[in-house]
Amino acid sequence: MLPNISLKPVSRDDVDRVGWWLEDEEVSSRWFGHYASGDPIHRGYDPNHMLESSDYEWMHIFGDPDRLIFSIYNDQQEHVGECQIILDGEGGAELSLLIGRKDLWHHGYGAATVLILMDRTFTTLGLTRVWVNVPEDNLPALGLFEKLGFVRSDKRELRTRADGSALNAYILTIDARTHASRQPAGERPGPAPVVTITGLHGSRSGEVAYEVANMLGSRLVDDEIADELRRRLQCSPAEIEGFEASFRSFWTRLLNSIIVPMEWSAPYDAGYHVIRPDSQLDHDLIEGQLTKDKYVSALEGVTKKLCREGGVVMHGHGSHVTAAGHQGSVNVFVSASFESRARQIAAQEDASEGQASKWLKEADKETLSIARNLWGGDIQAPDAFDLVVNLDKVSARDAAQMIVGAVSGGVAVAAQTRVEDRQAEFAAS
Repeated sequence: MLPNISLKPVSRDDVDRVGWWLEDEEVSSRWFGHYASGDPIHRGYDPNHMLESSDYEWMHIFGDPDRLIFSIYNDQQEHVGECQIILDGEGGAELSLLIGRKDLWHHGYGAATVLILMDRTFTTLGLTRVWVNVPEDNLPALGLFEKLGFVRSDKRELRTRADGSALNAYILTIDARTHASRQPAGERPGPAPVVTITGLHGSRSGEVAYEVANMLGSRLVDDEIADELRRRLQCSPAEIEGFEASFRSFWTRLLNSIIVPMEWSAPYDAGYHVIRPDSQLDHDLIEGQLTKDKYVSALEGVTKKLCREGGVVMHGHGSHVTAAGHQGSVNVFVSASFESRARQIAAQEDASEGQASKWLKEADKETLSIARNLWGGDIQAPDAFDLVVNLDKVSARDAAQMIVGAVSGGVAVAAQTRVEDRQAEFAAS
């Protein structure tokens, strides 16, 4: 039997261990070797630099939806390696794998990890093909991937050795059809999960979304929603922000409705309007006015596209409303007490708790107003979400595990069964 392993979000301690592993020339040569300067190559990030990185840079690297990085842990909760899924944006991905613990080489950890990665790429992410780059002198790895169904499709120069000779790497590929044909008869992959995470300021909902995406091997989508929304509406960030701000309160909407007629503007539902449009106004300006209908329609289009792709965790932006009709989606609200949220904001902004509390009261009013008046959903309503987790009671990682457990009913349990079946088949072959 192959060993049981789990893929976890990367911690700073994990990065420290990766750096030490790569100092061993035998380990680094199994990875990607060394730069001309002699430093070991590590793809995606520099371990020594990331140890001192800011939280923002850390999230930028390890929250990248196009490069999913995981730490590999065994049953004894020991960190044994690292793996990555690098998406190409065209339905494919490159896999990379490093077992850093030399004492565990040839014990099946590589095979166990690749089986999980293949299930995530083909089933959860719905990709059509994956490939790996393997140094030509890494015969055990070449044998492993070929046994799993990969075939050599190309060869490229990986680096130059110290003696000036070239070290080449084989590119081995496998497509979704080949992978499916190697599964037990009658087995069908489950649907790729769609999860939305929503929370008020200071609730740490972003941390939870990051953890959930890593545990599921899904794309984390946050600012991408806003970027795509602006593209569809052909508006600048300032225009979108100003439009959303017009929904913050009744009085703001009422004032705007008096200044701009309701049929052109966001505050359509604010009340009676006494000013009628001037017949001499430029009709191109009227037709180009951003309206609530246009905004909501564009937002629904963005969300529906992400839902069709599957394998995605959406954070905020009203996704809990626009994704609610998607079969199999799980909408989660991350809650926390006002006091704990104020403390969180005070720590983030280096402010006093009194200052944070004052700001938070206004921010909550604005957020709830926008959710109700623009997105059309009350995020405090008991039936607005499938699951509510309270971060006053659990950590962000524990909350993420609870969410993944809920998703597992339809997706992860079936996926794990597939992996275990393939592990048994591989070990027996």
